[in-house]
Amino acid sequence: MPIHRVSGDPLLTRAPVLALGHNARGRIETTPLEHAVYRAFPAAYSMYAKQCRQQRITPGTGWLWRESRPMLLFLAVRDSNVGATRLRYVYAALLELARDYTRLRINALALPTLGSPSEWRDIQPIVEQLLGRSRLTVYLYATYQPGVQADEPDFPAFEPTRTRGDAP
Repeated sequence: MPIHRVSGDPLLTRAPVLALGHNARGRIETTPLEHAVYRAFPAAYSMYAKQCRQQRITPGTGWLWRESRPMLLFLAVRDSNVGATRLRYVYAALLELARDYTRLRINALALPTLGSPSEWRDIQPIVEQLLGRSRLTVYLYATYQPGVQADEPDFPAFEPTRTRGDAP
């Protein structure tokens, strides 16, 4: 599926999942979007931090919080909240997502830019390479505009792929 570039507030997405680049220590990031998501879903951040403290989250992995709408997918792309976004962690987390989105029953996802603006030029080709080839519908929020609904094209209902043992 193509990657749809949109501008607006990812918290207002119609996609079932909002993915966020985060750190593997569970600490709050300093961006305006991160603070808005934290205020909207403090329980998700608390549970993510707990998973990090228990060392269940490692850099290059993702963790899905299903108890909200949209669901939150934390992508551990940094070691800490003050560290740089590592391309190897971005690649590993997005590869895991591209491989497992059907198992996770995700058909569409809102994705704000990962990393800082200077890091994004190196990260964007990885996003396009891994997610652009998948059947996952991706709304890439290039510009964060608080309170503005993005123009997201409609996406199809989730249809899991059949395996050999499935009945017709």
